[in-house]
Amino acid sequence: MVKNIPDSLIPQLSEFINSTMGLHFPENRWKDLRRSMMNVAMDLALEYETDDPVSCIRRLMSAPLTKKHIDILAKHLTIGETYFFRDKSLFEALKKDIFPKLITARYEDGKNIRIWSAGCCTGEEPYSLAILIDQMVSEWRKWKITLLATDLNARFLKKAEEGVYTNWSFRNTPEWIIKKYFRRIDEKHFEISPFLKKMVTFSQLNLVKNDYSQLVDNIYPMDMIFCRNVLMYFEPEVREQIIGRFSRLLSENGWLIFSPSESPCIRHPNLCPVQFPGVTLYKTSFKHLTSDKETGPAKIRQRIVHLSQLNPQSAIRNLQHATRENKPETRQDMYKKSLTLANMGKLAEAERCCKEAVNTEKLRPEHHYLLATIYQEQGRLRESAKSFRNAQFLLLSMKSDEILPYAEGMTAGRLLEVVRSMIKKE
Repeated sequence: MVKNIPDSLIPQLSEFINSTMGLHFPENRWKDLRRSMMNVAMDLALEYETDDPVSCIRRLMSAPLTKKHIDILAKHLTIGETYFFRDKSLFEALKKDIFPKLITARYEDGKNIRIWSAGCCTGEEPYSLAILIDQMVSEWRKWKITLLATDLNARFLKKAEEGVYTNWSFRNTPEWIIKKYFRRIDEKHFEISPFLKKMVTFSQLNLVKNDYSQLVDNIYPMDMIFCRNVLMYFEPEVREQIIGRFSRLLSENGWLIFSPSESPCIRHPNLCPVQFPGVTLYKTSFKHLTSDKETGPAKIRQRIVHLSQLNPQSAIRNLQHATRENKPETRQDMYKKSLTLANMGKLAEAERCCKEAVNTEKLRPEHHYLLATIYQEQGRLRESAKSFRNAQFLLLSMKSDEILPYAEGMTAGRLLEVVRSMIKKE
């Protein structure tokens, strides 16, 4: 029996996974790919009647993937790590600004709200949104509420539909919410209320596939699309295509929401960044409609225009919030200030501020990651790669479940995945 997948097969396997699943495994992640595919081979051993992993992998690559094969690959190649009300700053913005305005607008116009959680993992995100709707929309049962939740991983979706969670999923959840919306099953498990289950529709979807029509035709356009900690799995070109599709599915004044670590990388002419305290969200802007295929200098110019479209008053308010007049600037303020300046398109100022943050806290990987994305936007790829590697080095010394204080609840393991996906082959 062959004990491991040989090096000669890994490049073919990486290309196969990329072309069939859309998942990107560059050379610096081939070790992870080999380990995951060994587990895939174990799951396929009974079907293929062999315990030789190489034979299993070659047979898998020789024919079109069945749904069973896709589910097995997704099970081992995607990561599930989330919790209720993840990213406090995001939910504060939703509760205090975005939801009140949306509810007011829709109260007199059809009483409908449409939300899509793309890459919903095990369901904590869409259920958090359902709880928020229950709290904020008076008599919501008389409204037409659509909460669509999709993921590639069938195992995640099964758990989401069951709606049973452990304490780990509640590490940012107030006790009163747990008591009101969950039923304790035993010492370790809680089940979400049946009425919340009914609010969410779960479905399997590969975001790389061009056709979303089967899911969204009857509920288009969307008021909000959440796609957090998902883009890290894809190549830059594929990421841009997915963002373009999302932007075309949003309603006028619709919102596209990414994770804090992904936000600095979002560049699309149809989306305008809007800064809230501690978080950047993206609002539809139909002034510059372009196709996904547009490339070259024109597209680069549009990206620069896109950065300058940030609401100036919002940015100024939040920049003032970060620097707090007559109060000493904290280390976290420095990070938020750098992020705000970057999203305003003031890259030189953002770079100076971020370097100051790095010099103050050299061992914080979040600073190095943000500096890398600023360099990347400036086209300084060599310096960007160096900062990404610095962030990777620091993250490798941390426990994977350690919460990063400047990344709104993101763990070191999750940011490491993001950093690895951004490091380019030299």
